Amino acid sequence: MGMISRVRGRIRSDSFSKIQTIRSEDKIANIVWLLSLVLLLPYWAPRGLLVALGGAWLMAAYTCLVVPVLISANYKYPARWYPAVAKLAQEAARRLRAPFVRVLGVLKAIYAPLDRAEVMFLQLNNLSTMISQLLIFTACDRLLVSQGQGRLTSLYSLMFYNVITYSVSYVREICTKEDWSPYVNVTRHSRVKHLAMSATKIVLEWTKAVTFIVTITFILLTLGLEQGLEHYRPNFLYTLITGVYYLLTERTFLELWPIGISALKLERLEGMEVLYFGVWARGLTTAIAIPLVPALAWYERWRLAACVLYVCVFVHGRHRLGEALAKLNEARGSLARFRRATSEELSTLEDVCAVCLGNMRSARVTPCAHFFHADCLRKCLAASDRCPICVRPYVFC
Repeated sequence: MGMISRVRGRIRSDSFSKIQTIRSEDKIANIVWLLSLVLLLPYWAPRGLLVALGGAWLMAAYTCLVVPVLISANYKYPARWYPAVAKLAQEAARRLRAPFVRVLGVLKAIYAPLDRAEVMFLQLNNLSTMISQLLIFTACDRLLVSQGQGRLTSLYSLMFYNVITYSVSYVREICTKEDWSPYVNVTRHSRVKHLAMSATKIVLEWTKAVTFIVTITFILLTLGLEQGLEHYRPNFLYTLITGVYYLLTERTFLELWPIGISALKLERLEGMEVLYFGVWARGLTTAIAIPLVPALAWYERWRLAACVLYVCVFVHGRHRLGEALAKLNEARGSLARFRRATSEELSTLEDVCAVCLGNMRSARVTPCAHFFHADCLRKCLAASDRCPICVRPYVFC
């Protein structure tokens, strides 16, 4: 009997100590919660008590010192009602999710025709690009050019930029032209000349040449004599913004920029200059258009601000920037399985890429220990999932 009574007493003492521990933890949690409310009171004071006493620096210092301590203290000593509140919030979110999903589905169904119209609008590449350029130029005209000094500066600028683009494209066509013969053969391997097609080709080539000469002469006369430029008064900031936007949106320059970047031979880009530049160009043009929207709204240019927001930010950013990002991520994802070759491996290899027969300053290694340029390997992966040399399927451990 004595032993049984001693065991009962020990069990009661242990249970009582556990209950006391739990109660003490609850007290600490409640104290931490009350202290958190007290320490957060300065944020709810009228006009900011700390800002009134010491300015924004005192508020920032107080936030950096107090908020981390409060978060860690409440995480270590959570109040008993915290899990109940979290469970209640999860249940409310679960109940509200179903009607929210239904409303979102209805909105998507309503927006679907407009989305198809946006895609069709962007498929008209020249028209959509010209409209976006005209909107940005007009916005810069309203914001950066004084109306008393310049009128229709945006139209003058767009006209000059288009003339320069035509000149650049014509010079590029001359530099990349391979067939300088004025005649057209009946077939590719025949030496018989097609008289009508040859005459048409000669007329077209002379028309292009005369148009180019007249265009350059007109520009030189206009800039030299300053005739018709009384209302054209662009400043440096206007020219910088519009020039950068035009160079990053016009198709002629979009084809030239990756060629210039390829000449730098940046190994980090791995031959995907076109994909990287597409993302950079779309991102920068969207970034140029974003700050123009609140600036136009500040000057109460509501319709122009809405047009710039919708066409230049939403439509172009959502579709064109999203498409460029998707292509780049797809290309990088296809190469992520293949490791990069180290400099020691490339120095001892002294070989060329089996696809393009070019020297390898950077390469990717296949599981079968073959080396290829990253861009060459990506193009091979688009056609087949086998090694171009040993024709084995790629097996990754």
